[in-house]
Amino acid sequence: MEILKKSCPEGFTVKTLDEATYEQLIKESFDADYFLVSGRLPIDKMVLDHAPHLKMIQRTGVGTEMLNLDEIEKHSIPVYVNDGVNARSVAEHTLTLILACLKRLPQINQQAHQGVWKKQQTGVTTHELYSKTVALVGMGNIGRLVAQMLQAFGAKVIYTDVFRQTEAVETLLDLTYYSNFEALLPKADILSFHCPLTKDNTEILNRATLQLMKEGSVVINTARGKLINQDDLYNAIKSGHIRAAALDTHYEEPIKEGYKLAELENVILTPHIGGLSYEAFEAMMEGAMENIEAFEQEKLSDIEEKRIL
Repeated sequence: MEILKKSCPEGFTVKTLDEATYEQLIKESFDADYFLVSGRLPIDKMVLDHAPHLKMIQRTGVGTEMLNLDEIEKHSIPVYVNDGVNARSVAEHTLTLILACLKRLPQINQQAHQGVWKKQQTGVTTHELYSKTVALVGMGNIGRLVAQMLQAFGAKVIYTDVFRQTEAVETLLDLTYYSNFEALLPKADILSFHCPLTKDNTEILNRATLQLMKEGSVVINTARGKLINQDDLYNAIKSGHIRAAALDTHYEEPIKEGYKLAELENVILTPHIGGLSYEAFEAMMEGAMENIEAFEQEKLSDIEEKRIL
């Protein structure tokens, strides 16, 4: 709240929900001139019908799966995003998760805290990132930063995306392109997701595609939880086919009691914080408020590139 209020332009009032519930959102929507949408609650027809004064919707990030764009368009409400503002934070989190899986940091940290000192026996169960093949699904702002960071480790980077990078970018980042998801899976030691969720890629990692992956490979997800069939991933890890996984995004958020992947010690879970470092959150709020202020002042040419609807 301190960051949010500090970023709020003069003349605006920030109002937050007492409870982050759909019912509370509908109740509080009536007075809103602008929505600052973080992604936890859906913006649908019911919400829009209860917001007669709404001028614009501003996403704190870039994902739009919580927005019913068809209904928003019917209500003639423009939508703006914060493209790339937290890309570095997500990329760093991705590298952290990759290294934590390879080095088995959660398990070894726990052992050390318990006084277990098995130096050789433990050390030889860890792995290096050097020379590993990392497959990136999505090569937008985050994917390119991850690829750049991986160069320092001597990893080989392959990728797939609906849009291929230019030859210059592929040369600069030493990228190898694959035209489809299934083709890169047998090559990957580490698979990492950096793409938006669409109806075409929902549960793209499933029982069939997991079987295409190398024995002992690692899965990382800092994109969207529904890219992965969580039961199929659980079974693949339980069987030993997948060595480890690290997930910042989950099929249901917040995760609920009975989440099977939480039972496995070789699964690292974080609560969708990849893009929420202090620096990234501050930049997200400042960027969002700048867009809202520009819209209010009708300086639309300044923010046109950030409009998606």
